[in-house]
Amino acid sequence: MQYLETFLEAQREFAQHDLKEMAELSGSKYDVQGNTIRLPYLNKYYKVSYPDGNVVAEEGPTNLSLEERALILQYLSQAPGDSLTNRWISYSELPNGMYHDRPFKVEAVEPLAECFGGQPGKLLEAAQTLGGKELKIGDLGVLIPVFPRLLVAIILWVGDEEFPARANMVFDAVAPKYLSTAALYVLGLIITRHLKKAAA
Repeated sequence: MQYLETFLEAQREFAQHDLKEMAELSGSKYDVQGNTIRLPYLNKYYKVSYPDGNVVAEEGPTNLSLEERALILQYLSQAPGDSLTNRWISYSELPNGMYHDRPFKVEAVEPLAECFGGQPGKLLEAAQTLGGKELKIGDLGVLIPVFPRLLVAIILWVGDEEFPARANMVFDAVAPKYLSTAALYVLGLIITRHLKKAAA
């Protein structure tokens, strides 16, 4: 029910913006004939129709959760057009992120350390299914292009006899201009879920 409200609000917001402008500012493509936006999200292309905000995969079944559809619409309607910064920030550095940093670690970050801490190669394989690539950071880092102008990185430190495995999830510093801190929390959970599913 919570995500249904969020999705319906995102639909209303999306319908109030100019389609061509949203496409330009979000780094996606505007299809004037179909009155849609063509947007890459986690290594797949989706068509978002206007003004209803219906999200459909270009190939294969859509298989998107309600919260993922809401994130896509939020990204499109909030996109300011700012470029990527190539500077990483943690969840606690997001606006008011420090208030929810602990639950974010418990729900989004620690499961990654538990799942991949003993098999870092699996993390890279799982990330590649989402369009990810290796990043030279930590024992293993992966860069995941969520949207054209919103990147997330996972950093993994492999455990040993002395120290348990650790992980972190960081965002390009431009991320809070495209999605709210609450939406980035949800995005973190979604990425973790996708990575664990890909590794299963």
